[in-house]
Amino acid sequence: MHTTIQSFRKTLNLILFCISFSVFSQIKKPNVVLFLIDDMGWKDLGSFGAKVYETPNIDKLCADGTKFTNAYTSAPVCAPARAAILSGIHNIKLGMWSAAHYIPNKTKLLSHHLKDQGYATWHVGKWHMGKERTKTFPEQMGFDVNIGGYSSYGPGHHFWPYGVTIDENGKKQFNYRNAVPGLYEGGKEGEYLADRLTDESIKLLENRDKSKPFFLNFWHYAVHTIHESKEELRIKYQNKIDSLGIQKESALEAHAVGTKLVTSESYAVYAGMIQSVDESVGKVVDHLKNEGEYENTIFVFYSDNGPLTDKVPCVPLMGGKNTTYEAGVRVPAFITWPGNTQANKVSEQPIVIMDVMPTILDAIGANAPTTASIDGISLMPLLKKNKTVEKRDFFWYFPSSRHKWGGRSSAAVLSKEGYKYILFFDGSPSELYNINKDIAEQANIIQKKPKLAEELHAKLVSYLKNEFHKLPIARSPKKQIKEKYSPDTETIKKYLGIE
Repeated sequence: MHTTIQSFRKTLNLILFCISFSVFSQIKKPNVVLFLIDDMGWKDLGSFGAKVYETPNIDKLCADGTKFTNAYTSAPVCAPARAAILSGIHNIKLGMWSAAHYIPNKTKLLSHHLKDQGYATWHVGKWHMGKERTKTFPEQMGFDVNIGGYSSYGPGHHFWPYGVTIDENGKKQFNYRNAVPGLYEGGKEGEYLADRLTDESIKLLENRDKSKPFFLNFWHYAVHTIHESKEELRIKYQNKIDSLGIQKESALEAHAVGTKLVTSESYAVYAGMIQSVDESVGKVVDHLKNEGEYENTIFVFYSDNGPLTDKVPCVPLMGGKNTTYEAGVRVPAFITWPGNTQANKVSEQPIVIMDVMPTILDAIGANAPTTASIDGISLMPLLKKNKTVEKRDFFWYFPSSRHKWGGRSSAAVLSKEGYKYILFFDGSPSELYNINKDIAEQANIIQKKPKLAEELHAKLVSYLKNEFHKLPIARSPKKQIKEKYSPDTETIKKYLGIE
């Protein structure tokens, strides 16, 4: 009898253990990999329409998830958009619009939230939105590890030593806005930045505590200037461009600035840089597949803003980086969670970069901040249940002109109905487009719909006036004087009706 009871207890314990293990397996939190590419245009991936550029790895990852054809960033320039993707808060509310503005150090980021959930948090690559003095580098903003993140808007070079030199006293010399000092050690002649960042990411994956989920925040410096590719890739794409008979064409007339934008994929160096990014993504994904972690990882792919369209095409879109036209703010984006969300899905639902943080928190079962404190929403209903999500108005503010890329000092609103109103601060008449029918922003319908233009003007001005006290107009008083095309504070106030 005693033996029978002992046997029963052992069997019961085994059953309970199996049940517990099964439950644990089901509630294991997924890993998160966020790929943010710098200055990648809306059509720079094969899966988004590129004809010359080759991106098989990214395209394959995209096919395993949901591709967003109407994905927007919150700013047409680097630092503000980077702050928005990690905070879920519009950069305007953070007091940021320029590449020289930094995130407030008390801002709670996705890294903080995931760390609270027991995640290992790693940042690899470009940071740009912080500085040492204000304690806003990655390691001070919720990341356990920071590799390559600095104040730099771009590398001094994409080859080692990445804009860093050593003086006669053995000290590093570099421009803090244009170098990657954290990767000098361990580098060697000929090393390429995208490859080095990939190797560092793989090391983190190999050496991690496998009992914890991880957040890999992988932000490439590519394809930002300085444009440099591996020589063998430049040659490969130059031969491809020549064999296809592609010539550099500047056939798109930028509105009111007398500039013609490039319309052909004729830049071999840029094509080579894109391939290096694609190879990087492929190596990270392959490593996770080999570890059996692919199906337990949420992948988010986004670009911070559009490209510099004096060299890179974004047709049919108007403008480019540093403009509030579509080429400046519409970017490639997709979310893939293999086996957990639908594959081969294409969504035309407009989304914005602030949606990334609440989506990830929702996916891992964490409580996201309330919509009163952030501007993004979770996209999980769309990803998992095939539902639509709330339509919203999107806002942009960039009070500095960049005629070279087709931009004038402006602010813009895209209504939930698909109408985009642009208010210029340089004296140019306002413009109105129906983006649903005119993605190229060629048919200005402001004369046909004056009442709608008036309504959108009021909505845009009201939004900006509410946040205007947070928005620095220039990088500094001295810089303000030097910036030929940037209006001063009083001019902006006049357009917004601020006393």
